Order: sequence, then structure tokens, then C-alpha cells
Amino acid sequence: MINLKVLLIFLTTLFQFPNYTKNWQGSDIPGHCYATFDDFNGKQDFKIKLLKKEGFNFKYSTTLTKGTLQLTIKSGSKTIYEKELKGSVSDEVKIENSKGGKFKFIFMAKHAKGSFDVRY
Repeated sequence: MINLKVLLIFLTTLFQFPNYTKNWQGSDIPGHCYATFDDFNGKQDFKIKLLKKEGFNFKYSTTLTKGTLQLTIKSGSKTIYEKELKGSVSDEVKIENSKGGKFKFIFMAKHAKGSFDVRY
């Protein structure tokens, strides 16, 4: 017999934050990633493709007309940068990379409508 309480917690968690996107259009090429979307809800990971073992500038801009977007930059399991984004935001982060680490950036969205543009 399935424990009803465990089943309810599982189902609540599963349907609380479904990952979906409506009308996503964009591109992800080395050094540049961008997208527009009508309803982005969930998480999207992007690998940063580097050619050299040196620091780099991570430039981003977002324009949201609805919802929220959170940007996280990671190296392995270590979080390097994290910011909650609303409305129009444009910023630049200097990333040290003397050891030639692997990096990724992650967008977490809650019913976001708008766009982002990332260059590194």
C-alpha cells in the first residue's frame, strides 16, 4: 500500500513548478546566447564554451514584461554569481579562469515573458 502522505507531497512538488516554455526563439553559439519567449517557466542550462585558460567578461541583458528570471553562473558545483532579474537589466561580470575551469549559466524562470542576451 502506498503511503498517501508521501504520494501527495510528491504530486504537489511535481506539479508546483513544471518546466515549459511557450514560443521560445533563440540561438546558442560559442560566445553568444539569446532568446525570446512568451511564457518561460522552469530552468534552462547553458555551457560556456571557452578556448583559453584566462578570465572573461560575462555580459548579459534581459527585458521582462511579466514574471521573474534568476541568473546563476556556476563552475562545477560552486556558484560564482546569482541575481534575480525583473524588468530591464543590463550588467557585466568579470570571471576569473586561470585554471581553465568549466562554467555554465542557468536561467530559472517563473512565468517570464521577454528576452535575454548573453555574450562572453
